[in-house]
Amino acid sequence: MKAIIVDDESHARSLLFNTIKEHCKGIEVIAEAENIKEAVKIINKNNIELVFLDIEMPNENGFALFEYFDKPNFVTIFCTAYSEYAIQAFEVSAVDYLLKPVTISKLQDAIEKAIKTRGQNQILQNVNILRENISVNQLQKIALPLSDGLIFIKIEEILYFEADGSYTYVITNKEKYLVSKKIKEFHELLINDSRFFRVHRSYLVNIQQIKKYSKKDGATLVFDNNKVIPVAREKKNEFDSYIGNISV
Repeated sequence: MKAIIVDDESHARSLLFNTIKEHCKGIEVIAEAENIKEAVKIINKNNIELVFLDIEMPNENGFALFEYFDKPNFVTIFCTAYSEYAIQAFEVSAVDYLLKPVTISKLQDAIEKAIKTRGQNQILQNVNILRENISVNQLQKIALPLSDGLIFIKIEEILYFEADGSYTYVITNKEKYLVSKKIKEFHELLINDSRFFRVHRSYLVNIQQIKKYSKKDGATLVFDNNKVIPVAREKKNEFDSYIGNISV
């Protein structure tokens, strides 16, 4: 794949260039750019397939690149030194990223994924969701991988996640989706989101969507779809404390 590196810091570009050259076969970095306008010229002049893009740049940040293309035909890997929350936003938005300082294994993993997703032409939608998630202090939408691609749903509409072996049912107030991810992965994605709590090994619930919490004959939760979900015995005290300390 023909690639370019877009970063305003020359030492960062050089470090990434040398790492790619030494450890990533099949990737040819043909140019570097220190700003978005330079990058646009290079992309338009060459058949660029992969862009390593820094987000935090003066004048125009990395997101501005996509304002110059109606249908980008290149794959993008963001390079960022963002906070833990922003990394969470990358994850739920299904956008590839590398956390600075870049490690060889993460770089190789990101490139391998980029090669697999080449030609899917979904980058604009993913980036727009990422911008929306990063612009506020609470995640807005999450990307769910389905058999024919991705679907983005509002996090506030999720009632709960229900484990089904290596799969997870994502239940919203409108639809039910079966996703090829374990519930543990969703738990890790949303572990810092105060709206979600793992009440049972099989259930991760949106506490803002709870219709009723009953402590009779064992603790249970009821949702608008009339689903009754048990609160595990070992989770009950922690859950009581959690919902008592936050504003729902």
